[in-house]
Amino acid sequence: MADKKKTIAVMFSGGTDSTFAAWSQIPNYDQIHLVTFYRQGLRKSDNIQEAIYRLKRASPNKEIRHHEVDFEEIYRKVTPRREKLDAQLAVLKQEIEPLWDKSPSRKHGMRNYAADRRRLFQANECLQCKIAMDLAAIAFCLDHRITLICDGSNTEQLDDGSQLEDVKRIAQRIFKRFGISYFFPVFHVPAEQRCKVLFEAGITDHIDHKRLEKTHQIPSRQIQCTIPASVLWTTCIFPWLVYDGDSCNEYIRLSCDYFKEKMETGLKVLGLA
Repeated sequence: MADKKKTIAVMFSGGTDSTFAAWSQIPNYDQIHLVTFYRQGLRKSDNIQEAIYRLKRASPNKEIRHHEVDFEEIYRKVTPRREKLDAQLAVLKQEIEPLWDKSPSRKHGMRNYAADRRRLFQANECLQCKIAMDLAAIAFCLDHRITLICDGSNTEQLDDGSQLEDVKRIAQRIFKRFGISYFFPVFHVPAEQRCKVLFEAGITDHIDHKRLEKTHQIPSRQIQCTIPASVLWTTCIFPWLVYDGDSCNEYIRLSCDYFKEKMETGLKVLGLA
């Protein structure tokens, strides 16, 4: 009887981070499942085809499969949409101010400050999206009998609470309950090194691919997030919430607690808890 194939799944957006994650693991496995998650507001999924083509071309002896997974239904079931909309409207109507204007030592007391902090945090679109994606990833792995999965998480996106190291550890423990090992080969690899490795392997055409892609100087290979709530969170609300070391620590605690709570809720919704 032939040996069982060594298999891994990669949460794959087509960007340099998830592409590097895939490229770093391909030598170690026989079968690689590149899994692209999409929902309403995530567009241009065809962008990723070039990255997939390059990975396959550079690894002709490997079985590389691509999957697209719609997780919109999971997202709708586990996201507090009413509370989030209320927070967003309060910001747009200027009914709530940046927290750095509302220090507890000033005109607002600690109770009001803490309430506004929690209210703003409810608008955390990026974390909510990734919670639904992680739930979909667990379901995918169980459906395909895959026990190993990785992604392109890194230290460069503080606004995305799902990429905080403390949150990733919680995610690992939850995945492990289902016999799935979840890891992050990109996490402590500098962006310059990722770009250099991909360029030298012929996966990209530019050693500075990530910057050129982000500044729209070359065509994007990544699925595009066009969700207005994500733009509002990243450019406006997050800077109102996290503005110094203390507020950053508070944000990490909020992210950890929220991630754990919503993942447990989602597992129940999916009938996995």
